[in-house]
Amino acid sequence: MVKVMLVDDEPIEREGLNLILSRNRSNFEVVAEAQNGKEAVERALSFKPDLIFMDIKMPEFDGIEAIRKIIPELPDTKFIMISAFDTFEYAREAMKFGIKEYLLKPSKVIDVLKAFDRMVEEIKNEKKQVTETMQINRRLERVHSLIERDFIVSLIMEHVHEFDQGDWDEWFGLELEHKKGFATVFSFESDNLHPEREEKSCWYRILKQVLHEQSPSCFIGPLTGFQVAVLVLITDHEKRDDEIKQNFVRTILHQAQKQLKGCELYAGIGMNVSNVHHFSTSYKEAVYALELVHSHPSAKYLVYNERLKQRRKDLIPFEIEKELVEAVKKGDIQKGLQMFESYFQSIQQTTDFQVKLVQKAIEDFFIVLTRSMKDLGFDGDIQVGLGQFETTMQMKEVAKSQLIKITEQLGEWRANGMRALLLQAKEYIDHNYQKSISLEEVAEEIGISSYYLSKLFKDRFQVTFMEYLKNARIQKAVELLLDGNKPLKEIALNVGYKDPNYFSTAFKKEIGMSPREYRHKYQQ
Repeated sequence: MVKVMLVDDEPIEREGLNLILSRNRSNFEVVAEAQNGKEAVERALSFKPDLIFMDIKMPEFDGIEAIRKIIPELPDTKFIMISAFDTFEYAREAMKFGIKEYLLKPSKVIDVLKAFDRMVEEIKNEKKQVTETMQINRRLERVHSLIERDFIVSLIMEHVHEFDQGDWDEWFGLELEHKKGFATVFSFESDNLHPEREEKSCWYRILKQVLHEQSPSCFIGPLTGFQVAVLVLITDHEKRDDEIKQNFVRTILHQAQKQLKGCELYAGIGMNVSNVHHFSTSYKEAVYALELVHSHPSAKYLVYNERLKQRRKDLIPFEIEKELVEAVKKGDIQKGLQMFESYFQSIQQTTDFQVKLVQKAIEDFFIVLTRSMKDLGFDGDIQVGLGQFETTMQMKEVAKSQLIKITEQLGEWRANGMRALLLQAKEYIDHNYQKSISLEEVAEEIGISSYYLSKLFKDRFQVTFMEYLKNARIQKAVELLLDGNKPLKEIALNVGYKDPNYFSTAFKKEIGMSPREYRHKYQQ
């Protein structure tokens, strides 16, 4: 439907045009009319018509002046000029604005319709071209994103690619051979260990948007598991020390976190490399830094440096293996994948990247994992064979896939046999409500992750962990209030509240009256 505007200082002329179009065409709608140049500008900007029938001689200012004001704001709007004067000057002025249609009053019906049809065809063709251009641009954006991801993956895994350096340079419009940069690995962490694909895609889109806004000179890898690898390019004259890196990552985390829902964003940052082809080294450093972030309760990011480099050398695979097994036992896929990345890197370094030795080390790990699972009473089949693979990267992907499968199976097994553990958690609360206990403390006591304890506690008892703890304390307070004349301050301390005022507020919110009022009302 074409939006039409009629501009003429004579109402009968506007009515005539409307009548001609209404009787002969149905593919239009008159959205506005105007009787002078000033009104024409105001209504055009308000209604944004596709086509304007514009009279030239009008009050306020003429049609040429009105067009001069409208076109900068509405460059796609078309015009058909109307005049009672057949003068070349008017036509020449109109041509300056690309206007091709010019009608003389009184206009013949056939002339009006032919001019209208020509303009409608032009409008349709332009809209079609805009739509096609947008579709092409969207496809190009998707292709660019795929090539960008492939570029990052090829650097991380040091793939030999069919693209040579010139192909990459031509596509990205950069000479990458001697570009400097550093790797950052971002990690999403959610209480939901199995988020839907669409939810994770939303997280990824938000992070990409913020990264492109803050640093156009970066390449963003795919979302693998819960992690995204990013290569940030730096110029020769730019001194990108730890402080500048921290400011960069801190800004990304802050801007992205404001938009993210249902997850927390963390980051590890690698050291600078003098050539992007050494990006895999910085990436491994960023993964290690990220692992340390997750082991620190208050950190959101960490920059890899010489001190961490030495610590990394001192860290033997056995210690990482132990943490990895514990993550799997607790059903924590996110931490399990993070630990596996670090563990696999340690294995590669320890074995000097020899394929057969890496294969044996990974197979030995699954034997250790099998024993640990049997100690829990889990008899699932977790065997893995890697002999048919030729590269360590193939082994890594197969092992990672099996690890995810095992962790999910173990999570389901624990959920189905959780009643005894939940009762154990409940009993722990009942016996320790007077202490400052936390969800994490109870989870550790019974040997499951805090996320699973929180979720399963709510499913089993229909209240959250904190609600149950609060209820246990309030019920004990009720007993103490009805038994003797123990001071309220002492009762508050006995049920786990260090602040008597906070205890009084919590009690009143739960019972409907203050502790003093309750004692006065019910004590015999």
